[in-house]
Amino acid sequence: MHIIGIDIGATNTRFVLLKDLVVLRSRKISTPKTKKEIIEVLEKNIREIAIKPGLSKIFGIGIGVPGPLNKKRDLILNPPNLIGLKNCALPEIIEKDLNIKTKIENDANCFILAEARTGVGKGAEIVVGITLGSGLGSGIVVGDRIYQGFFGNAGEIGHMTIKFDGLKCSCGSIGCFEEYASQKYIKRRTRISAQELNKLAVKGDKSAQKIWQEFGRNLGIGLANIINILDPEVIVIGGGISGANKFFMKSARKEIQKRVLSPISKKNVKIKITKFKGFAGAIGATLLFNHYEKSSCF
Repeated sequence: MHIIGIDIGATNTRFVLLKDLVVLRSRKISTPKTKKEIIEVLEKNIREIAIKPGLSKIFGIGIGVPGPLNKKRDLILNPPNLIGLKNCALPEIIEKDLNIKTKIENDANCFILAEARTGVGKGAEIVVGITLGSGLGSGIVVGDRIYQGFFGNAGEIGHMTIKFDGLKCSCGSIGCFEEYASQKYIKRRTRISAQELNKLAVKGDKSAQKIWQEFGRNLGIGLANIINILDPEVIVIGGGISGANKFFMKSARKEIQKRVLSPISKKNVKIKITKFKGFAGAIGATLLFNHYEKSSCF
């Protein structure tokens, strides 16, 4: 049984084709900005990636998208970092055009679903995922199920306030975690990308390393809040910025040790780096279908 998984990010969109939980094909493209362009590019790449075995053999398409969502209506509401998808009923459009069952889920939920079921969080009871990229995505898995919350939008940890008089976020709030632990923070502090800052740090640039330490402190404050509230067994860090973890995780762990209340949680919580790298979200999107929900291995 073939399933296509897609992860739509603010910068890049990733596709995977799976058969019986084995990745047959994958690709990454730049994400367009307008609704029309996004849909055109999605459908073009779906057709190309499904040439073999053919569209008629595709059981379903799972798509990770930026939140928040109206899950009852399969509607993307107002994603702060991808406004081209505002009020977009994406599954309805894809199903109409390609005649394939399509499901959407918050992109960070897809990421942590992959990690909790088949990655570094496998076997843990409560797993929290954080994706560090253009913004800060997050998701929570309890047992082996995404924790949705009563209205379907739980886990928006990136918009937790960590500085009450802080910077205005693109979501409209003030002092959001995302403003202090994502590409936004790096750009604001250095005017270069996280990837460029990582290259400088690797070369031994002390100023670059100091910025990463600051980033780590910010991240650690948010992670400590998560641990105090949810008491997870595992926290998984992913997203493009996670590749620089050796420069920021030490300072993040220091903040956790200072700020977490429970000595048991402080000692035992596991913080791990993603197993699936950039394709975790797309892989997790394939797990939205019941055929895969009962599977425990890849």
